[in-house]
Amino acid sequence: MKRSCVWRSCRTFVGVKDSSGSISQSLDLLATRPAGFSVLTGDDALFFPLLCSGADGGILASAHIATGRFVDIAQRVTANDHLGARAIWGPLRQLVPKLFQEANPMPIKHCLWRQGLIASAECRLPLSSVSDELGGILDRLLGDLA
Repeated sequence: MKRSCVWRSCRTFVGVKDSSGSISQSLDLLATRPAGFSVLTGDDALFFPLLCSGADGGILASAHIATGRFVDIAQRVTANDHLGARAIWGPLRQLVPKLFQEANPMPIKHCLWRQGLIASAECRLPLSSVSDELGGILDRLLGDLA
């Protein structure tokens, strides 16, 4: 079915969370969406580039770690301050892939625990905790955000 037919047949939908993992597909979605249809990225690593390409926001696990920074990036892109947004995105660009290097949600819980936002980094079985190596990397990257 052609996408234009899909858009017309789904008038009750007002937006979509795009987690395709394909920047090409995401850009095509942004280019062909109907007026008034919101596209939110679910691919954490693509947040900044897709905002700059017209996405309306994101639904991101990594935004739990530095919520204010993600909000600031979105506001700056909206205000056409892409250089300011990119400066904020820089340290996050390094952190985000590490949050998914081991099974989710272990790295995110480790960071939230280190930030004092949760009492424990413990996960339910069969998950455990991040490796010592990744824990050290996450701690360093969190320090860079402070």
